[in-house]
Amino acid sequence: WHRRVVKRRPLKYLMSIPPNELPPIQDMPPRGGYPQIKFERHLPSRGPKGWQIWAGATLAIAFGFNQVRRCNNERNQEKLQERANRYAIAPILQAEEDRKYMIREYIALKREAEIMKDVPGWEVGKNHYNSKKWFPRAVDDFKQSLIG
Repeated sequence: WHRRVVKRRPLKYLMSIPPNELPPIQDMPPRGGYPQIKFERHLPSRGPKGWQIWAGATLAIAFGFNQVRRCNNERNQEKLQERANRYAIAPILQAEEDRKYMIREYIALKREAEIMKDVPGWEVGKNHYNSKKWFPRAVDDFKQSLIG
């Protein structure tokens, strides 16, 4: 190390007097200077770039919409198949209900004939309302305990 001796000023220019009369010693840098300080920032990567995030989000959303579309198509095909099956068996179910209706109607007409056998001029099964339009009779599967 190299020391540099600072010249003393006259006492009239000093603001204070040093504690001893020796001239102050000041440390100086070494010859050639201090080594250079590395102050660059070496930060780790903070994650994907903005465009990469946008691309990933866009791909995820596109994949999700594709899955929704595919599932909707599958569900629509299942509904179509179910509807076709129901249309196919509808005549069979209707025929079965018609057969049950005819049995209930026959039983109701027999009961009506038994009840009204003493009434003169009574026609069994005739609609006593003045209407030209045909309606099925209201014949249900009620139990006798519920009727009265």
